[in-house]
Amino acid sequence: MAIVLKNKLYYSVGRMLPFLKIRPPQLDRASALTLRPARNSLLTWEATETGETVLTVPQGERKGKVMRLMAKWLSVPNERRIELDEVGGFVWGLCDGSHTVEAIVQRTSKEYKLNRREAEVSVTMFLQMLHGRNFIGFYKKAGKKS
Repeated sequence: MAIVLKNKLYYSVGRMLPFLKIRPPQLDRASALTLRPARNSLLTWEATETGETVLTVPQGERKGKVMRLMAKWLSVPNERRIELDEVGGFVWGLCDGSHTVEAIVQRTSKEYKLNRREAEVSVTMFLQMLHGRNFIGFYKKAGKKS
């Protein structure tokens, strides 16, 4: 417990003082491919007839009277719509928490007749972009300890 707390404190200080260049440990390739991406439950999505997937992202509640007034005056929408192409929609459909990144890469490679390396690079970059926008999260499957 004390080691975990020490590591969290160490990395949080590194975030506040970037000149110290303290970074959290990076995942190696093998362990990154075993992660399972899961969609954010706040998002809704639908597939269109043209093969595209449309994500609907709700905007947060605007705080403060001035912000609400400006949003109403400028007619700011309450949600954003993001269109994914056919490949993006295919990968998005597999981000259900039951498929690993490795399985998504293999299925994308087989479905779109891509080289395995090409599929791995494009899928991992796409998943990183989705994770950066908080559309998906990654978790490890809890297994038996040996």
